[in-house]
This record gives sequence, structure tokens and C-alpha cells, in this order.
Amino acid sequence: MNDLPRVCVVGYGVAGRLHHRLLEAAGLRVCTVDPALTGVPVDARRRPVEHSRAVRDMPGPVNLWSLCTPTQVHTDVLAEVLERDPRARVIMEKPACRAQDVPRLLELLERHPEARVVVMNQYRHAHALRLLDDLRRQHMPDQPVTAVRVAFSKDRRADMAAGRFIDRDHGVFGYEWPHMLAVASRLLPPDTYRGYAESPVQDVHGVVHDDYFVTTARERAVLADGVELELYSSVVGDPPGDTGAPDWTRPFRHSTGGRRRLAQIQTGSALFTAEMDPVALPNGGRLPANTHRLTAQLPTGCQEVLVNDSPMDNALRTAVARLLGDLPLHPVDLTPVHRISALAARFGRGRATAAAAGHLSGGAV
Repeated sequence: MNDLPRVCVVGYGVAGRLHHRLLEAAGLRVCTVDPALTGVPVDARRRPVEHSRAVRDMPGPVNLWSLCTPTQVHTDVLAEVLERDPRARVIMEKPACRAQDVPRLLELLERHPEARVVVMNQYRHAHALRLLDDLRRQHMPDQPVTAVRVAFSKDRRADMAAGRFIDRDHGVFGYEWPHMLAVASRLLPPDTYRGYAESPVQDVHGVVHDDYFVTTARERAVLADGVELELYSSVVGDPPGDTGAPDWTRPFRHSTGGRRRLAQIQTGSALFTAEMDPVALPNGGRLPANTHRLTAQLPTGCQEVLVNDSPMDNALRTAVARLLGDLPLHPVDLTPVHRISALAARFGRGRATAAAAGHLSGGAV
């Protein structure tokens, strides 16, 4: 048992506990760091897990670090990890950092060339999205894609009132938006997505809150070959008006916690929609965990497919394999950081941070 790789989860909130459970299930020994944690974490067998209040205080060797802290301290924690181990293997939750932290993040990576870092984004590893596009190719192989739409929302009002999950740098763009960018990158041709992600913001509307910054936003863009892209997210339910939920989302119910995670491809007269876990049922219940529903609305009728798939588990296992292996890694992709900062700048914040990160048309770092 002691021969298993040892992973330290830093930050033991919702994301940290999820990482703990999945990394333990993947066969790693887990320890934790969190200065604010009360009590002692336990493993799947209810046994106490080794815990420290600071990275420097964790005894013994650590093979892998999983950073699940708030975005604004990602680079601080990464610096602590690399000070302890210049060759550290690190998983960072999305987004990698704030735009004003990009220069420091890049300096840390340049100063520690033997470190290996992967930024998590689970929907890049969602098999359900690949199957959605396969469904589209199967039924409409000769029809071009005319629109891609993504809507990820969760009612976070109770969490925010309790002081949890508040991103005052990016507002709504710091929560689900990186996930939606990952979805768009899976459903659009690579060059089309890159052209969108590295271009100036075309059209975005949002609702601004005095304390929580932007709480709801809707972005539209016309991409290469005339493909229309629409992204929508809210952390306060669906407000009415132009920034409310788009009409195309209304046939699909909210599920547990006010969550609704949709991706849709339009081609010709057909619509292909993925409802990502948790998926609501008409009786108020939900499909089993990690079950996604794909719907093809065709001129000849409607077809539904259920897919069992855990994007988070896929992403973590892939990250662990890459970090503990010897194959070269791609550079850390900071395109999502640039994009959400540029969107936040449209609402009065992020202007300085966007400038620090560099103009979007300069491409991904």
C-alpha cells in the first residue's frame, strides 16, 4: 500500500473532496493541505487521512500535487509547491489563474523547467461530446454545422451568501465559462475555435451585481464559415430579458442545485443536444450520476441516447498518467484565462488584467 504514488490535495472544499475521492479510486494515496479545514479528512474506508495546514509542513515525499484552492491564490500555492520541490508534478483546477497573475505563472514555469503542470478542464475529456458529434455525422453527414450553443448554469446564491465560490475578478465568467469554452473547443473545428478564442469579444450582455460582479451573461459571435456561437451562463437562476436563458434551453429542465448543462449543434434542419449530468427527469428526479442524455431532433423524428461517462474521472486519470510519465507535455494553455478576462473587462473589471495578459489576438501563451 505504501508503494502507491502519493498525491497531496491542496484546498479541501467541494473540488478538493471530489479530487480526493477520484484520485483515491484511481489507486493513489491521498494526503491533504488546507489551513482552514476543521476536523480530519477520511478515506473511503473512513480512516483518517494525513493532513497539514501548509504545503511546507506536509512530511515525506509527494509524487503529485492537486491544487483545488480559489483561483486568486493558485500562483501563490504553485510557488510554495515549487519551492518545496522544483520538479513537482502538479494538477491545477481551472481557470489556471487570474490574468494579472499570468506573468508570474509563466516566470515560475520558466524558472522550474523540470516541473510538470497540467490545468484541469474536465469537459475536454467528455466522451458524451464526442458521441454527440458522432450522432451528428451519422444522421447529417453532408450538412454543414450552422450553430453551436452552450449553456451551463448553477444557482450559487446560497453558496455566495455563505462566502463560498465568489469570483469577484471574473464574476460569472470564472465559474462555468472555462467549461463552456472547453465544450466549444470540442464541437468546433480547431482552427474555428482558435479564431474565436483569440479574437476580440463581439457581443456580450450581462447582469451586474454590486457585490458578486457579473452574475449572468450571454455571448454571441459569428465565426469562420458563418457558424454562429452562443454561450450562456448564470449563477443566480434565469433572470428575464435579453440576458435571460435563451429560448433553445427552455425545453430542458433544471436539475439538482439549479444546474443545467447543455451543448447543442445545429446543422440544416436538425438539432443535436447533449444534456450533461445532472440530467432532470419530468417527475422532478434525475438520471443516475454521470449519465448524460443525447437528443437528435431530426426531420424524420426524435432519437435519444443515454451515455454513462465521468468527465472529471477521465480528466484526472489522464492528468495523472501524463504527469507521472515521461512524454513531453504541451505548454500550459492560458487561452481561457485571456478570454474570460476580456469578457470581464466589458463590464468594468479586468481591463488592467487583460492588458497584463496580452491582447487576445496575440494567441495563446
